[in-house]
This record gives sequence, structure tokens and C-alpha cells, in this order.
Amino acid sequence: MQTVLIVILALSLAVLLWRFLRVRRILRQLDRLAKESGTREALMSPLWDHDEALEALGHSLLNLHDEAVLERDLESARRRLLEALLHELSEPIFILNENLEIRFSNVAARQMFPSEQEHEGRSLIEVCIDHRIVDTVALALNLGAKTQDRIKRRALDRAERLEHTFLVEAEPLSATFHGVPSAWLVIRDITLQLETEQLRRDFLANASHELRTPLSIISGYLEMMDDGQSSPAMAAKAVPVMRKHALRISRLVEDMLTISKLESQGAEDLLNRDAFDLQECLHSSLDHLQPLLEQKKVRLKVVFPEHAPMLYGDRHYWDQIFFNLVENAIKENPEPGLHVTITATVEQGRYQIDITDDGVGIPAADLAHIFKRFYRVRKDRGQSVKGTGLGLSIVRRAVEAHRGTIAVRSRPGIATTFTISVPLAAGQEARESVPKQERS
Repeated sequence: MQTVLIVILALSLAVLLWRFLRVRRILRQLDRLAKESGTREALMSPLWDHDEALEALGHSLLNLHDEAVLERDLESARRRLLEALLHELSEPIFILNENLEIRFSNVAARQMFPSEQEHEGRSLIEVCIDHRIVDTVALALNLGAKTQDRIKRRALDRAERLEHTFLVEAEPLSATFHGVPSAWLVIRDITLQLETEQLRRDFLANASHELRTPLSIISGYLEMMDDGQSSPAMAAKAVPVMRKHALRISRLVEDMLTISKLESQGAEDLLNRDAFDLQECLHSSLDHLQPLLEQKKVRLKVVFPEHAPMLYGDRHYWDQIFFNLVENAIKENPEPGLHVTITATVEQGRYQIDITDDGVGIPAADLAHIFKRFYRVRKDRGQSVKGTGLGLSIVRRAVEAHRGTIAVRSRPGIATTFTISVPLAAGQEARESVPKQERS
């Protein structure tokens, strides 16, 4: 009897050992295949055939494996999508850990702070070399809230090396980044925004000033007439003065509406384009200026190519372009006898128009600013030069709306030349440029 018990016990231990070894072998195989990210078919091992318990265990393990793989793939896909989106942004972005070490930087950040080494894993101060940026992030982490600062620095990735104004913003992330407490940092270039705001303020101030003077004069005369203090002779003198200043206000308002239209988005689509004779357009503008030309004894010379091609554009704006440029040359040179030469040539499918005068010229320091609204070259005698101060701004905007360019060069006391280059309509070909006529 004792022998039988020993045999049964030995057989039981043998079966348990065999089952243990088999399960351990299955688990090792599952672990190996899981680490190798095997397919479900590869994990369906024949080791548990004809064993329902092991088969159930195997399927449970397979399901757990599939869920883990899916979760890992989804997390990897989300991370790649997030990084791709951050790389597409034009603003430099950093993700930093609590020790201010860089965990991620997008393409814009690498362009702004170029380095031979990767940004990831390095300290922020080592990459940006600007304590103001580092202090902003450190303050955000200490406060647990969003912080910002405005700094001025030269952008290293820009060719002009001019000083730009940047808005630095930082805030702790509500979720961990790769399991580590982190903060984000964004650096925005707000130079253009500040310049636009300054232009708007200057425009309002200058427009108010330009309107205040004629309105004050008109109001003064009207008050005098209303009080019965004016004689018939005074009234006769006041009416032409009021009419002149009313026309000045009218032209200022018209010019402001024109430049507002040209500066709006889609200005090209607002043009009433049609083929027209550019030379005839020029002479029409000169006819409107004839009284001023005669008063100032201007010597005018116009040279156009023979059989000049038609220009496809908005003639209304070209009337203003020629009128404003010639009138500006005359009014900026009070001395009589000014020489003005207008030359047009056609080359490589483009019109080039040069308007040159031999007046006092424009100082080099002012050349970059003359197309700004209300800008005066000689501010010491700005009151003696009549006009709205918007003429050259309208000229530039109108030329650009026709996909053209305008440039100016000047040698004070010798010559000043405005050069316009604008494309012809498709299909028009330039003919030989032979001088056709001169107008004096």
C-alpha cells in the first residue's frame, strides 16, 4: 500500500512538473514574441492545443498584447502628429522640463537659434544665450501660470540683422510631456504688428492735423460772417479762400479713400482693367497740370517709343500716377524753370517709365521714407508745400496693384528720377523703341 502511494505521489509530481515546464515554456515564447511585436497568428502556438485552460490563458494574453500594441501605436501616432503640427508653425516653440532642459524644439526654433548640436537635452540658456527668455520660463514654472515679456534682439536667422521686437510667452503644461512635468515657450516676432500700429496712430494724427487747418479757416470766416462783422469786400475775399480750403478737404478725403482702397486685400481685383494708350493718358494728365506748368515755367520733355503698345490696366489710377508724380516734382521745387523729362521704353514685355527733374533733389536719408503717408522731406518748409501728403503713397500702391514696381534715385541739386516698371498685357509684344515726339 505504501508503495502504491509513493508511485501515485511520484506520478502527480511528474505531471505537475511537466505542466509547470510547459506553462513556463509557453510564457517564455509569448514574452519573446510580444517583444518582437509578432502577429496574432505567430502567437497562436500549437503548444496549448487540446488544453482548454491553456488556450483560454493564451487568448487572454493575446488580447492584452493586442491592446498594448494598439495603445503604443496610437500614442506614437499622436506624438508624431503633434510634432508635425508644431514643426509647421512659423513661430519658434520649445518644450522644456522643470530643469529648463529642452525636450522638443520645432523647425522655426532651430532656425532662430541655429546650432551644430541638437537642441534636445541641452539647457535653454545654452541654446538661446539670453537670460531674459530663460527668466520668463522660470517665472512661469514658479508661479504655475502664464507669463510673458517683450524683448528686443537681432534675429540671427535674418539677413538684414536689424533689431526686432519679440513677445516671449511661457506657461506650464497641464499634462506631462513624455511623462515629465514640462512648460511650453513661444517667441513671436511682433515688429510688423508694432510698426502697423504706429503707422495707424501717425495716420490718424496727420489726417487730423491736415483737416484741422482748413476747417479752422473756414470756421473762422463763417463765424465772422454770422456775427455781421464782415463787409461786402471782406465777404468777397473770404468766399474764394473758403472754396480753396473746401477743395483741399475734398481732395484729402478722396485721397484717403483711394489709398484705403488700394491697401485693402484683393486690391488687384478691384481694378477696372482695360487696354488703353499710356501716352495719351500721360498727355491728358499733363493737360490738367497745364496752368501750374505755365505758372512755374516748367520745361517739359516727353519721349515715347513709336507704335507704343497698349497697356492693360486701370486708366483711372494711371491718371493719378502721372498727375501726382509731375505735380510733386513741381511743388517740391518752387523756383521757376524746372526741367522735367518723361521717358518710356518697352523691353522684355514690360513698360519702363522714368520721370526726371533737375530740382533740389531728395536727401539720401529721406529716400526710404518718401512713399510713407504724410511724409515731408523738408519739414522746415512743409507748410509752404501744398498737398495732402498722400500723393506718393497712392502712386506706389497703384503701381503695385498693377504688379509693377517703383523706385527712386536722387542726386540733390542735379537730378531726381522716379522709375516705374510694369508688365504689359499677355500677348502684347514690344516694338523697336524709336523716339516719337518731344513736348516742350
